[in-house]
Amino acid sequence: MSQSLETGPVVKTETGAPTEEYRKASRAGRVVFAGVVVVAVIAGIAALAGSYAVALTCAGLAVALFVVALLLHFEGVRQRLRPDSRRPRKSTR
Repeated sequence: MSQSLETGPVVKTETGAPTEEYRKASRAGRVVFAGVVVVAVIAGIAALAGSYAVALTCAGLAVALFVVALLLHFEGVRQRLRPDSRRPRKSTR
């Protein structure tokens, strides 16, 4: 009886190369995350300048955009792990 003690990722044979949906979600996630960084920098500058209303508004917007960026990132991961519909399925018969 041999057991594999490898703890690395499991490769699924039905999962092919990254799909177009994965690339779209990944790209959108990176764009939104860049927006988060910009809004957070604006919030920091506003806080240092003493405009706390602007700083709090920008900080709230940054948190909301961060949540959207995470959702897009995990949607991309889900799309990558989904079996590729263009590949023919193996018959179980």
